[in-house]
Amino acid sequence: MGATTRNMLGIRLRSALFYVLSGLAFVPFLLFWPVFFLPERYLLGVGAAYLRVQLVLLRLICGIRYRVEGAEHLPEGPCLIASWHESSWETLFFHLFLDQPVMFAKQEVFSYPVVGLVAQKAGHVPIDRKGTPDQMRDGFRAGVAAIKRGRKLLIFPSGTRQRGAPKRIQRGVGVLYDLAKVDAVPVQVKSGHCWPAGSLLKYPGTITVRILPPIPAGLERRAFLQQLALAFGENQDDLKR
Repeated sequence: MGATTRNMLGIRLRSALFYVLSGLAFVPFLLFWPVFFLPERYLLGVGAAYLRVQLVLLRLICGIRYRVEGAEHLPEGPCLIASWHESSWETLFFHLFLDQPVMFAKQEVFSYPVVGLVAQKAGHVPIDRKGTPDQMRDGFRAGVAAIKRGRKLLIFPSGTRQRGAPKRIQRGVGVLYDLAKVDAVPVQVKSGHCWPAGSLLKYPGTITVRILPPIPAGLERRAFLQQLALAFGENQDDLKR
């Protein structure tokens, strides 16, 4: 058996062990089911505790670590967060690192057992990517309403997951920026090498999150999109270390 084969076997075994222990770790949290009937902050607190358990399991079993740079750039109040999207890692753990933001989620997520109820209770916004323009606008209005309630709003401008800086920034983020009338915080993330899209395997390494200085509210839409594209493109080589 060659070294590469042994390494892949180890990755498969550790990934399987992670899923087993992650499931077992969830069992004690079932005792907190009454949080579904309490204000959302209680559910968010319980969810954050479970995510921290998962981070420990990822580090100890799969060898996945993380570092967050530029946390000082994240405003204390509501804002729009525009992030790269490489894997499911950021859809889970950005709750911990970006102050429990509301995010847009595929509509079908809200039909999943338990997960759908959690997403709904946490205030996340369902989006039908094949929906009509009116449905998209309704989703944006729901996101803006979350901002007005004091929450941060997270959007992935590339839409689908892709490695590296977004090759295409969807114009919807510009519309949302116009509606929200708050600062927009660009976030770079490199996670796909540890948590590949479309794969159950988890590879050892360090996931990097870089929070960049906010883009101020009130810019003309084209100027905002240009600044966002520049922010996503800067210092990419440093992020790969």
